[in-house]
Amino acid sequence: MARNNRDEGAAAVEGAREPVMVGGNQGGQGLKKGPWTSAEDAILIEYVKKHGEGNWNSVQRNTGLMRCGKSCRLRWANHLRPNLKKGAFTAEEERTIIQLHAKYGNKWARMASLGG
Repeated sequence: MARNNRDEGAAAVEGAREPVMVGGNQGGQGLKKGPWTSAEDAILIEYVKKHGEGNWNSVQRNTGLMRCGKSCRLRWANHLRPNLKKGAFTAEEERTIIQLHAKYGNKWARMASLGG
């Protein structure tokens, strides 16, 4: 059975080691998907230092970074934020989480908004 072009394109992407470019941004150029490079991280960090968090869609326009706004926001929030804490919970943090879960159930956003 012959494969159509769509199948061949999908097969090429599945085995790709390089980041994949996809269409869809306003300039008609492809947006990059896949792992972030240290150079991209540096561009995003510098942009946030100068302009602050928010309006993530402007990052691409103002820096030339070929990532969508959502990707920039998630990269910042989950990997690059200076106040991001990674690692195991302390015993006190674990007790607090257990107490809040007993009170609020699985309402994690509510618990996170309480601070501490």
